[in-house]
Amino acid sequence: RNRRNERAGPLPSANPEAHSAQGSPVSQPPLVFITGASSGIGQALAARFRAAGYRLALVARREAEVRAWAQAQGCTDAGVYAADVRDLAAIEAAGRACIAAQGVPDVVIANAGISVGIDTEVFDDLEVMRATYETNVIGVAATFHPFLRAMRARRRGTLVGIASVAGFRGLPG
Repeated sequence: RNRRNERAGPLPSANPEAHSAQGSPVSQPPLVFITGASSGIGQALAARFRAAGYRLALVARREAEVRAWAQAQGCTDAGVYAADVRDLAAIEAAGRACIAAQGVPDVVIANAGISVGIDTEVFDDLEVMRATYETNVIGVAATFHPFLRAMRARRRGTLVGIASVAGFRGLPG
């Protein structure tokens, strides 16, 4: 057992009565939609939510890695969607595909993110800064967008944004 996970506290409680894409009640476990699910925090979140009985909708640029991980976990019912959160059409399509195939998630976790060192004195690093902003800020809003109307209509749902400490403290450069 991982002590770090024990300290993290309980997972968000979700009503075990999920809803289909059309909004009608269906008796099935709750659903979590996680971006950045191919490694790191996203993969750890997927494992933790699965252990808690959630169905998984996993999103990453590296779809093959997510599929391989899910299969290795024996999680053959996970929905896997390929999308880069910087590609607004792709993340919107992934969200719509999730709703169509698995229903409206109970929890949406915008976890995809990048953290790289940049030096504002170096011109090429401005593109790195742009990519970081598009992923870590715009990507969060884009991840939530496909689900907002449906969650509001059913009057429940949890949105989680994972952020970097780089947003709270200055970095050299």
